[in-house]
Amino acid sequence: MTTEPDPTLDDVPLESAVQAEAARPPFDQRTQLACGSGFAVAIIGLLGSLVGAWTFDLAGVILIVAGLLAFGTAYVSFGRETFRPTVARRDVILGGGTISAALGILFVAEILADLDNMDAYGGILGLILTFGLAFAGGVLYYAATEWWTGGPAAPWTAALASGDRVTRLVLLGAALVLIGWLGNITIGIWFLRAGVEVITLILLAALVMRAAADPDEPLRLQIPPAFVALALSILGAIIAVTHMSAFMGQITGIDDWICQLLYVAGVVLVVVGAGIGSVEGSRTLTEGPKPTPPA
Repeated sequence: MTTEPDPTLDDVPLESAVQAEAARPPFDQRTQLACGSGFAVAIIGLLGSLVGAWTFDLAGVILIVAGLLAFGTAYVSFGRETFRPTVARRDVILGGGTISAALGILFVAEILADLDNMDAYGGILGLILTFGLAFAGGVLYYAATEWWTGGPAAPWTAALASGDRVTRLVLLGAALVLIGWLGNITIGIWFLRAGVEVITLILLAALVMRAAADPDEPLRLQIPPAFVALALSILGAIIAVTHMSAFMGQITGIDDWICQLLYVAGVVLVVVGAGIGSVEGSRTLTEGPKPTPPA
């Protein structure tokens, strides 16, 4: 009595192998851009930490996580558009692009304002990596916005158009924080390394509120999204208080005060906006959504 040998890979018809390979279509342009730039952000974040362009424990880790999240989300989600996760895939990619682009641009502004002190930023190699980060972060942000129609500003304008005062307050506050820190690192007394954490927290709060107000793919959380934004903004506010305490002990001018107050005012706006949203969310949890008025 004889038995048939187990089939091997050589026994699979060539046509079946070709069909299996063709089952997943090639990546479209936006997915290619998101994967490539996300991976580049992560690598640059690591290399920049090694040469001293930024610290690994804050900026380095944040950039690596932002880049890898965007890369992994774009790679895994391609071809699975029918699946609706709790957080929309495009929101994850937008988050990675927003944070990496914002930090990249701010790092470039800081180093250009302090070219006489290049050694503090990793020298020539640090300068190259800093510009590379700004470019890769910008490409990642652009790739993320390709999941919307209407251009690079579409994710934010769509949320503002459909959102309420809470969303507007949080987004306005985040913009003031970025403007304030741009001034702090160019004409003020601060180094960006001190502000990376608070900037990231405030941007995350703004991204949460933006996603919650998205008319097409809103967040699907078990709790009101404003709760998450409030927790993030409170952490940012605690850091801002320590910054203000340190700032008060320095010799400063009117330009330093303007930049610092813009930054602090932005944090306050985000906390207030998220707080109002949390109160409204708590009311919705206990009383239910407001009935829609008859037409």
